[in-house]
Amino acid sequence: MAGTDAAPIVYPPIVVPDSVERQKVTIWARGLALDADIYRPRKLDSAARVPAVVMTHGMGGDKETPGRYAARFAESGMIVLSFTHASWGHSQGRMIAKEALPEPDENGEAMVKVKLIRESIDPLEWVDSCRAAIDYLEGEPNVDAARIGAWGTSFGGGTAFYVAGEDDRVKALAVQVPAVFNPPPPMVAHGQARAIQIARGEFDPIPQSEDALPGLKGTPHFARLAQFKVADQADKINIPTLIVDAGNEELFDTSESGGAAYAQLQSRGVDSYYEVIPGIDHYGIYFGGFERSCELAHDWFLKHL
Repeated sequence: MAGTDAAPIVYPPIVVPDSVERQKVTIWARGLALDADIYRPRKLDSAARVPAVVMTHGMGGDKETPGRYAARFAESGMIVLSFTHASWGHSQGRMIAKEALPEPDENGEAMVKVKLIRESIDPLEWVDSCRAAIDYLEGEPNVDAARIGAWGTSFGGGTAFYVAGEDDRVKALAVQVPAVFNPPPPMVAHGQARAIQIARGEFDPIPQSEDALPGLKGTPHFARLAQFKVADQADKINIPTLIVDAGNEELFDTSESGGAAYAQLQSRGVDSYYEVIPGIDHYGIYFGGFERSCELAHDWFLKHL
């Protein structure tokens, strides 16, 4: 989570050091163009192979949310890719035809009225986007594909955690104020009911304002959220994992999220570290908690990549 309709978060500006170059790029995921920035150390030798990190924002965020972290990591020699999830910011989103599809022309093209989907919170789509970002990094000059890490914040922390359990290309993981719990039973029940309605054409195929939550930017796709069992991934993760929480977390119980995930990793002997930054709330991680959270992730990747 990274902002609400009532009080959007205004982040401090990204300062890109002279030793780092930032370039706007496009990641293609499921036929959609995702807006992204890649941060690279300047003057890398063409033969150099360096570690790389993919970064994912949370609800209400975009590629700028991790930007200050990305600049710091790149200053230390990493190549970093920060992207905006589909339907957020300047990334493309899905479209739903609002009329019968006409016959396509010889180029396979047709004109049709569509509904543009914006600010959708579909966790499985987010996972696919994160994996597409890893694909992009694998093809980037100078990236050592054997040294790719994943970083995520808030809901994006849950996304990165999930991906780390499924994609063995991720060799180190750092998440902060992460939503790494399974959906509670009421959400599962609501999601299952929505899935039935969607399949039968009784509800929007991709929910928009009808399922919005008060104070939350974007619309949760509950039929998909019901399938997003992030906590279960703790049984699959075997890579070095850093988890950072806020001492005054107000959005969820950290003992059932980051703290529980850390305990599970420790019980399995996974190289992991957990720290709670005192005196900050969820969004304070980007302000009063920035220096410490950045230092922890920066050093974690330097050590393990």
